[in-house]
Amino acid sequence: MATSSASKAKKRRARRIRQIVYSVLVIAVVFLLLRYLVLRPSGKISVVENGAGTIFTPVQRVFSNVTEFFKSWFGTSGGESDAEELEKLRLQLEQMQIEMNSYAEVLSENERYEEMLGAQNEYEALSPLFAKVIAKDTGLWFETFTINKGQNDGITPNMAIVNAQGLIGRVNSVGLNYSTVISIIDSRSSVAALIGRTRDNGMLQGVTQGDNGETECRMYYLTNLGNVKVGDLVYTSGLDSRFPKGLLIGEVTAVSRSSKSADKYVSIRPSVSFSSIEEVFVLREQVESIDELQPVPTPTPNAVVTVQPTVTNNPYAFTTQSTVDDNAVWHFPTPTPDPNVTPTPTPTPRPTKPVPEAAWLEYK
Repeated sequence: MATSSASKAKKRRARRIRQIVYSVLVIAVVFLLLRYLVLRPSGKISVVENGAGTIFTPVQRVFSNVTEFFKSWFGTSGGESDAEELEKLRLQLEQMQIEMNSYAEVLSENERYEEMLGAQNEYEALSPLFAKVIAKDTGLWFETFTINKGQNDGITPNMAIVNAQGLIGRVNSVGLNYSTVISIIDSRSSVAALIGRTRDNGMLQGVTQGDNGETECRMYYLTNLGNVKVGDLVYTSGLDSRFPKGLLIGEVTAVSRSSKSADKYVSIRPSVSFSSIEEVFVLREQVESIDELQPVPTPTPNAVVTVQPTVTNNPYAFTTQSTVDDNAVWHFPTPTPDPNVTPTPTPTPRPTKPVPEAAWLEYK
């Protein structure tokens, strides 16, 4: 058994040596042919080159077969190895692409959060509440959408919705843990607005998509339309008891010159990009409405002073009038006699002495 094993090992070793020798010879022949072709002078192909080209193809095939044999001898296959390597590289590329997309998303999110943080300081007096958009209606624009805050967070209908760019809309309906929002570009929306430069008031209506294919609003009922210029900024006026005063709406892009009153309007490009809204602020500070104002207080009438009489033993004491009335006629007080003092009796009158003339008349 040991002798047969040793002979088999010798045969295998001899076979390997022969294979190596054949491979070296083939490689040497191919190297010489390639060297000749590279270093040859430029010009037409000679007969020798044609002959070399004729025998080069089968030699190359032999060389390839020998190479594949050695690869299979060492337990590897060139085609399978390349396919596996390419698959690994493809998976690595996909993983790197996913990581790059994730990094870009995180970077974009951080930029948005920085803008929202700056806006939070601006809206601090209006009690802003941060919320995320979780759903929207079908369509290109964010005309109506849903946020992840509701009744449990103190949200009520008609609260203003903003972001770092400006006014978005208002709360339309409220659930326990969600709310639906109607934006200013919706045709059902209306906002009391004013031109920042001229301070002219009007009413803003949503159009969604204007003549240029972008989101647009229109401002009607402006008394002095001729003074409005392209580029003027538009803000909320606070006169509709819905939106706080001073929220940025957008910029004037066109002024209608129609002679009809119904067609006189100003085109407004919103400052908010309604193609993509992800985070918002809910302004929980409600605007004071006319119904919440207290009525004008009724003035309190002047108090009526009642003078109490003073008890005294003075016989000349007198009572005063019980009620002070500026319009009453004043009467001089009547003295009140003292019951403890005896009044002085009135003397009886004596007969009058007759004059002489009367006596003379009687005698006659």
